[in-house]
Amino acid sequence: MPSTRSQRARGRGRGRGRGRGGPTGSTGNTASVGPSQGHSGPVDEPQGMSSPSANQVTSGIAADFVVDRVRRHESRNRGAYFAFQLDRPESVRIFDPAERGQHVECTCEEFQSSQVICIHIYWLFDGLNSVLQTPRAPGTQTVSPGDVLTQISALYGLIGSRLSLLPSLLGATRDELSSDTDDGMDAVDSPAFFDTRADQVRDMLSVFDTATLPEDYDPRNASTPAGNEQQDLYVPNNLPATIFQMAVRDEKVFESLRDVITHDICANAHFSKLRTRAREAFARLDSYIENGPEDDTETADHDIPQCATMLRIIVDQICQFRDCRESSGPLSAPVKRRVAEILVEIFQEVCNRNEDVYYRIGWEREMANGEPDRNRNLYAYLIDDPPRSNSSTPNWMKDTFIIDRLGQMPADEWRHLIERLTSIVDQMRERMEDEDDPPLAYTKLERIIQEYTLEAFEPSSSSVQRRPTLGSHRQSQRRRFE
Repeated sequence: MPSTRSQRARGRGRGRGRGRGGPTGSTGNTASVGPSQGHSGPVDEPQGMSSPSANQVTSGIAADFVVDRVRRHESRNRGAYFAFQLDRPESVRIFDPAERGQHVECTCEEFQSSQVICIHIYWLFDGLNSVLQTPRAPGTQTVSPGDVLTQISALYGLIGSRLSLLPSLLGATRDELSSDTDDGMDAVDSPAFFDTRADQVRDMLSVFDTATLPEDYDPRNASTPAGNEQQDLYVPNNLPATIFQMAVRDEKVFESLRDVITHDICANAHFSKLRTRAREAFARLDSYIENGPEDDTETADHDIPQCATMLRIIVDQICQFRDCRESSGPLSAPVKRRVAEILVEIFQEVCNRNEDVYYRIGWEREMANGEPDRNRNLYAYLIDDPPRSNSSTPNWMKDTFIIDRLGQMPADEWRHLIERLTSIVDQMRERMEDEDDPPLAYTKLERIIQEYTLEAFEPSSSSVQRRPTLGSHRQSQRRRFE
């Protein structure tokens, strides 16, 4: 079973990781024996590097740190960056590559004195690759300092889209990340964003920002107040920051805000923003298909694999935050039904894109050597023929896209969508190339509908109703269930 945040906290402050990298500060000359086991799989000792430098790589990747918090910061002199505060004094900072290029730094003494990539950066590099990247091919990989700067900077955009979930994902052990639960869902803790009053106030104030998610919302200078005087709460020229300070400090102010900006209002605003991000992911893919790479570069920032990964992240965020909010305070039935509506909308939009998107493009695209067909069809990539997972694949990338999540919800939350779901099943069957080997998503969705239908038409003592039948070869059925 996965450890909880409190269980992991009891192990903090130790100088030795549980991996095979030895002490976290070790830079001795002892050569590693075989590949080290990182979050993303086995990693060979780099070739052509001195023994101390090679040990830095293997020790860092095999370490067992915990991320306490991730925050985005803006510095007038240094630009934007994400700060990963570890369960110790060290903090790793990843800077916006658009402003600083490929720049990563750590606050540890070793990095500050030598500017050489330290074990903390290597550990974060490996962890981020595991939880954010499309799964790499099975086998042992080799890591070099150049790989770290290039790949970790390339993940900057994905870090922002998954900011509040990263402490939970990176805090899990490698065994937790690679093991399946009985239901195939994510095995790590739900995000703990709403644990503190400061986070709850950010949640309420972010409602007035149409784009920023609550976990990203940070009004200028809106840090938790440290002083005891009223004047310490005033932030010049910044009303949101001043309200934030007052609500965090004053119970009455906080309760007044909560009476007006309810849990449901916050949840609705949050899920609406995630829905908008999903629509933006589709729009960015459409733009890429129509216009090609931006600025005539060869980047593929908006292609099928990237869009599919973004959609999986958004779906995971929706479900994680639904559970997190429900545990913080009951959500109303309309809010829960809205979550189901958003998930079904995303799923249907993917089903509508069952085609080779590059068949009639007006720009020249060089197809990668050995490119799988799924990389040209969003439906195939997410539903019909998703990439094969392995032991290093995060659990949120393994489940049957959206259908597993929908199947875990109580029927009352999606029963009003039964007509729409039945129509989707019909659509999938009509486009199916081999009815004897349907996609797993089709089989699961049809089973969900069938089980609900049988239950809804179960004979009662007062009346006996005819049970409808569902099958892979039935004609389209149109029934409205109350």
